[in-house]
Amino acid sequence: MAKGIEKKIYYFEKKGPVNTARTLEIALSSCREQDIKKIVVASSTGETALNLRKKAGFPVEIIAVTYSAGSRFREEVEGFNKNQQSLIDNGIKIVRGLHAFSGVERSFEGKYKSGFIPLNIVSDTLRIFSQGVKVCVEISVMAAEHGLISPDEDVVAIGGSGTGADTALLLKPAYAANIFETRIKAILCMPV
Repeated sequence: MAKGIEKKIYYFEKKGPVNTARTLEIALSSCREQDIKKIVVASSTGETALNLRKKAGFPVEIIAVTYSAGSRFREEVEGFNKNQQSLIDNGIKIVRGLHAFSGVERSFEGKYKSGFIPLNIVSDTLRIFSQGVKVCVEISVMAAEHGLISPDEDVVAIGGSGTGADTALLLKPAYAANIFETRIKAILCMPV
């Protein structure tokens, strides 16, 4: 007889920030149940990371991953800059750098007018599940590259579809050079 573990997935009826509060609850609950020590959270302006810290109620390391300084999302970059000291004061670690699934490759896309670059294939494959699944894997790679999480540990990652959060995964991260060693161990929640 095959052995395994049965787990639940919470599916949201639609994507977007309306799901943020529930996503954070689900992520924190999973951390408590499985003794996960770190949460990586996509946070454009820092607000989602700050909300996560308020809800935590137990010791968990929160790592906020935001847009790179050169991002086209200038308003969000400015919003994050305004919240940066508050994040630091709340013990939240910050990752800001090249996006793992675009970075320098994005310049080839713009210059040569071609969308066929390897990291677009990775991104689009993950988007088959949801935008948030792609974001969760990407921010985990970025946090690993910054040395804040390790491929030797399980983490919870929280992402979304633009603003807020609607997806949470339990995963074992990988470094960029070994991206295909990333292991999604459980989808905790995501939009349908």
